[in-house]
Amino acid sequence: MTYATFITQLRNQVGDTKRRIHVDFVGDGSTTVFQLPTDTFPVLEDSYLFKVAGTTQTENTNYTLDKNAGTLVFVTTAPTNGQALTFDGVAVYLTDANWLQIINDTIKSLGDDFWKEFIDTAHTATANMLSLSLVALQVNCIAVYEFQRRTSTTADWLGVEEECNWRYDRDNNIIYIGIRDAFTLTGELLRIRGLKTYTLGTATSDTIDVQDKFLTIVEYGCIARYWRWRYKSVVELVSKMSLESSRTPLQELIMLSDRFDRLYETEKAKLKPAKPARIIPPYKSGGGRP
Repeated sequence: MTYATFITQLRNQVGDTKRRIHVDFVGDGSTTVFQLPTDTFPVLEDSYLFKVAGTTQTENTNYTLDKNAGTLVFVTTAPTNGQALTFDGVAVYLTDANWLQIINDTIKSLGDDFWKEFIDTAHTATANMLSLSLVALQVNCIAVYEFQRRTSTTADWLGVEEECNWRYDRDNNIIYIGIRDAFTLTGELLRIRGLKTYTLGTATSDTIDVQDKFLTIVEYGCIARYWRWRYKSVVELVSKMSLESSRTPLQELIMLSDRFDRLYETEKAKLKPAKPARIIPPYKSGGGRP
């Protein structure tokens, strides 16, 4: 599932529906900053059209737009006195970029409790090497369960621990090897089996790296974060309200956020997968201490 598809589902869940907006301004010959009215922003990405005297303006050439703050700024000169400015677009509570951040924050919060298994056969040995970095090919690695070698594609895989001791350093994402002469050939084939955390997307067109069976957990976590995000939009409103015995909008948002936080934690504890069993190789005498 792509981030875009998941964002659409989340918007439907919380009521972050798209609202068509139209705003008119009039130039005075000097003003270069125009503020969209309340409730017409945040502005959804790639949904808007800004015109001056009927001529479409180019973003970042003629003007800039702060989508979260709703501020239009002319890059060069101000529109002349009496010129008509029109802005048409779509308003939402959170932009796609905000939702992307929320989803990634939720995925990161899963930590090491949720993971994907990988088998890496892309690495090759270097003669007399004492370490093997996994940073380039397995940047999200959190554990190495098997470290094997073979001289050709027709040979059997053999555990490196049969020749020397090795250990995986997660902090640096490096496998350390006990003795220098464990590998005497450059290009020897290597096989690494381990666990890795999820890769975070950078665009809404990216595919979410989480297995489908865990997306419900991510959904609960995202909804909880959505309501916390909305806190700031009602703080000013609540501060202007008179004291009443009924709950305020801010209290309602806090209750919704707490509810989905509990659902998130409950489902996470329920569906947390057990890590696969692994053989811990005994210390090999003469195999070096990596």
